[in-house]
Amino acid sequence: MRASVTSQLLRAGYWFTAHMADGSAACICVLFYGSDDYCFKLAQRVLNEPLRQLAEKHDIDFRFALNDVGARTKQFVLRQSSLFFPSAEIFESAVSVLKYPMMRQLLSLRPITAPFVIWFDDDSCLAPDNEPEKWLARISAQLASCAVAGSVRRSRLVGTQADWIKAQAWYNGKEPQPYVTFVSGSWWVARTDVLSRFDWPPSNLRQRGGDVMFGELCRQHDLSVAHFRDGVWINANDAGLEAAAPRRKSDELPVGADYTTCK
Repeated sequence: MRASVTSQLLRAGYWFTAHMADGSAACICVLFYGSDDYCFKLAQRVLNEPLRQLAEKHDIDFRFALNDVGARTKQFVLRQSSLFFPSAEIFESAVSVLKYPMMRQLLSLRPITAPFVIWFDDDSCLAPDNEPEKWLARISAQLASCAVAGSVRRSRLVGTQADWIKAQAWYNGKEPQPYVTFVSGSWWVARTDVLSRFDWPPSNLRQRGGDVMFGELCRQHDLSVAHFRDGVWINANDAGLEAAAPRRKSDELPVGADYTTCK
């Protein structure tokens, strides 16, 4: 399945520039999406001074995805990368291939040598007053006792999601419960060994519900999920209020909500 997704991306105009990074302190991925003025504004916000300080002071494996972005956003990201993130890998699709196929590409085209991955949707960013070096050290300490950290939430399973969970390769025999504890998909940090062990995200995720299902995967395998959102604006509005960013349309049902078993 991975080969077919890659082929689709190549046909869509997907390209990348590769710069190998060995023994990085962290792998930081940013997904830029959309072609309007709001998306350009988000690109300016996420590539901010605290993130630039991280790039300056640490060996970070940066990976940027341009998913159906406008010309201004593309030019801005390329310019900022040349100035402040010169070792970043940059991936592009001229048409939207949705969040999780693009995430899969960012995480799997070459091995990640860093101990953990930090993910940003473009509506999340480091807070303007973030102290990057102390912040990175706190994340490293946090992941010594958990598999994934971020803004912890709970969501009710809908439709036939429980049946979908039982059909997954990572299902470990625990009966799905009505609610799932998970971390918001807009920003999270996870240990690389956990992502690699389960080849996450799987190829059957598209746009919605991947964060909930990663939470269920962690429950199935007794992997701890920790609440950590210090120094981060997550799915935030202009004032940094969490979960207050303007909603971008998606008509897709959460993954597994309309799952049917093959009899």
